[in-house]
Amino acid sequence: MAALGFDLKLIIAYTINFVVLLFALRAFAYKPIMDMLEKRKKEIADGLAAADKVREKAELERAKFQEELEKARRASQEEAAKIAQATAGMRDQILEKARQEAEEIKAKARAEIEAERQAAQAEIRRQLAALTVDLTRKMVGETVDESKQHELIGQFLSEMGD
Repeated sequence: MAALGFDLKLIIAYTINFVVLLFALRAFAYKPIMDMLEKRKKEIADGLAAADKVREKAELERAKFQEELEKARRASQEEAAKIAQATAGMRDQILEKARQEAEEIKAKARAEIEAERQAAQAEIRRQLAALTVDLTRKMVGETVDESKQHELIGQFLSEMGD
């Protein structure tokens, strides 16, 4: 091997040095590096677990918020429906009151018209009776007593009524 440029003593020394260096590196560098990598791996796993917990908590909060939002939406819709019903009820009451007032006004107007009609008829009868008495006086030429006058007026009015 010496012809090839290899020295057996040197190869053994290099091999011993390599093995010693390997044990030294393993004792002083490999174990701390592996511990550091394991620690880092654990920190990453813990961070991912914490992130998952935060995400789950955020999802729960979001779901709770959506539920509360839906409850509020339903409550506002129910309140709007109640208000609409109350408004419709008030509108119906107002309309009914207006109808009643209109009917009362119509009834009063009818009563007034009837009273005026009767007053007008009474006035016409009175004037007709006076005309009849005057006409009778002129035609007969004598004074008609009151009982005869009332009898003639009653007869004339009954004929007018027919």
